[in-house]
Amino acid sequence: MTRGAWAATAASSEIIAADEYRDKLTIQLHSGDITALGFGEAAVFAEGIRLVAAGDTVEIEGALTRGAVYAICDAASSSAGGYQKGYSSQVGCG
Repeated sequence: MTRGAWAATAASSEIIAADEYRDKLTIQLHSGDITALGFGEAAVFAEGIRLVAAGDTVEIEGALTRGAVYAICDAASSSAGGYQKGYSSQVGCG
């Protein structure tokens, strides 16, 4: 599944850059601790969408996927995962 990789720590950090043409996004936890995600804003631990165990995956579509994605783990923890982006077949069509 992985086209890109990410790593998260106890500080909210950008794991996937914004992309105005992206239409789909799949994010998966490969290893580590519980990870909270923030879409278009800083992630806050124990809030929002969380990946809890290795193999957990979230798939989103539409406008929310175009902003940067942020991740955070609990204090003194870290995690790693992968992601895959999708683009609408309409991109570039006039």
